Amino acid sequence: MAGEYPFVVVTPTRMAYEGAVRSFQAPGTDGEFEVLTGHVPMLTSLRPGILTIRDTESRHIYAVSGGFVEVLRHQATVLAEAVERADEIDLDRAQQAEARARQRLESGGQKFDIDRAKASLDRALNRIKASHLFSE
Repeated sequence: MAGEYPFVVVTPTRMAYEGAVRSFQAPGTDGEFEVLTGHVPMLTSLRPGILTIRDTESRHIYAVSGGFVEVLRHQATVLAEAVERADEIDLDRAQQAEARARQRLESGGQKFDIDRAKASLDRALNRIKASHLFSE
């Protein structure tokens, strides 16, 4: 396992990923970052974005909605609010969610929470981006 370390991605409801990885890239609240073998220990929060995991065989792409990352000397953990594998994303559904969120924001009515509509739009755009990255 030279150059690799144990890595897990968990949500409140499931284990989304578990295995030895060479690196992962994540959307930190202070910016994107990458963790390689031997990274210094750290704890940081995540914003919605793309989580890219590289093991010895392939690259795995996930849409993550936020959470935390803990990096220890010889392992790392992502505690995510929600995470979805890019190859499991229903692109049509994500595009419909984007359209609904944009419509709510453009209507300017008082019948909904603007922050909630912005968050819905961010989640939909993130899922669409993950789906496109997987297709590349």
